[in-house]
Amino acid sequence: AKNFAVCSEVNSGSWLGRTYHGQGIGTEMRAAVLELAFAHLGADSAVSGAFEDNMGSHGVSHKLGYEQDGLEVHAVRGKPAVIRRLRLTRARWEAHRSVPVEVTGLAECLPLFGVSTEP
Repeated sequence: AKNFAVCSEVNSGSWLGRTYHGQGIGTEMRAAVLELAFAHLGADSAVSGAFEDNMGSHGVSHKLGYEQDGLEVHAVRGKPAVIRRLRLTRARWEAHRSVPVEVTGLAECLPLFGVSTEP
């Protein structure tokens, strides 16, 4: 996240080798990031994105409650490639939260995120 203490928004991205697709690993990875962001850091929203043809990534995002948030056009190997931006609000995360996640050792890192450890 950039300027998390001000914006209260995280951005995630990941890559998973084709051999590991369809095993739930991508969903678990993203769920862990969202648990950290929303439950432990107090984020208001999370954003992500994937190329239009990356149906696996879009499936994970949909399963976790993300909604469409616009398009971006990037140059990939000299050709245009469309990325579909995705956004997840705290309320939608709570409604779609289904993967159990345990976070440990976070207290020492909170100041790095600009999150106060004071009550």
